[in-house]
Amino acid sequence: MDRTTIIPLIPGQIDIVTSKGEFNFQEVLDDFANAESIFVTTYNISARRKELIRALEAATDHAEVRIITNIPNRFERYYGDSPRERASKSIERYTQRLDPSNIENLATSFNFSNHSKVIMTENIAYIGSANYSEESDHSRETGVLIRGKDLVRVISEYLLPILIDEGIPYFGGMLDDKKILLSFLLSRLEGAASVIRDGLFTSVGHPLEDQEVYNIHDPFLMKSELEGLVEVLDEIEDDLDNEFREVACLEHVADLVDIDSFNAIRALCDYDTPIHELAEFDSVEYASDILSEQMVHNEDMNDASQDAVDSAAEKHYDLAIAAEEPVNELYKYLEQVRNSFQVAVNEIKRLEGQQATIDNT
Repeated sequence: MDRTTIIPLIPGQIDIVTSKGEFNFQEVLDDFANAESIFVTTYNISARRKELIRALEAATDHAEVRIITNIPNRFERYYGDSPRERASKSIERYTQRLDPSNIENLATSFNFSNHSKVIMTENIAYIGSANYSEESDHSRETGVLIRGKDLVRVISEYLLPILIDEGIPYFGGMLDDKKILLSFLLSRLEGAASVIRDGLFTSVGHPLEDQEVYNIHDPFLMKSELEGLVEVLDEIEDDLDNEFREVACLEHVADLVDIDSFNAIRALCDYDTPIHELAEFDSVEYASDILSEQMVHNEDMNDASQDAVDSAAEKHYDLAIAAEEPVNELYKYLEQVRNSFQVAVNEIKRLEGQQATIDNT
């Protein structure tokens, strides 16, 4: 009679499990409802039946799910139209059913030399002969069940990185969207920086005025523009966290963006810095305050007004001199951010090229 037999090795921790007519890894399936993370590597999934894939999809509501699989019928070379057609259909079926752009919290990779079978949560792991497919319950399958967070953590730390590193991450149509997002985020930052630059720099050079230099004699900077730049930085960092760091296999793309330069820009724009003091300075208010303090009589008003205006201009010039070096630093860091965004875009392009190799028909 078909059944599951469990042979204890270390009672409550490690068992041999052998079965026919039932899923060899049923205890792991039962733990999906309690899991925060699920990992599956398998030679194949079912061609038509969807019970096990639906179990993974349902678990993505509360767990990070990663699946690594081979694609049967896919070969490095095809000797004829019939094998190529079978491979094309198999690749299409697998990529459609495991497309992470359609299933949140799902990470998919393909490994075309994989024959390992590991099915696990953070609580229990199965390592054995059974594929993560409905057909596996028809055969005699044997494996090991490992229970307990400490033992499973050892598998996660030492075995999973090997299996993950060998796979080709699959993102579906997500990569094009991420590439567009990076371009949009950089455009927002450049827009905020450009508004500030227009007031702080001027064009010089004879006869073309083709050189841009800091306008030390009359720099214009509004506090709202400075705050707008910092706000854009904060929003971009949030988008990088949400759109990349929370997507499996894309976390490293966010790390390519130069966040250290973000922080340096924030520090340069912070309260009581030369740039902030220049942005906060109001010449009219400064001159008015001088006049108010002097209690000027009407007959002396013209001279006093001119003196107040001159004092405001001198103060503005002093602030401009103090801010010159920090302003140049600011745009140095902005250039570093711009370059790092290009590195991130190039990495997305590399991932696109790598993903394209999955369908080799």
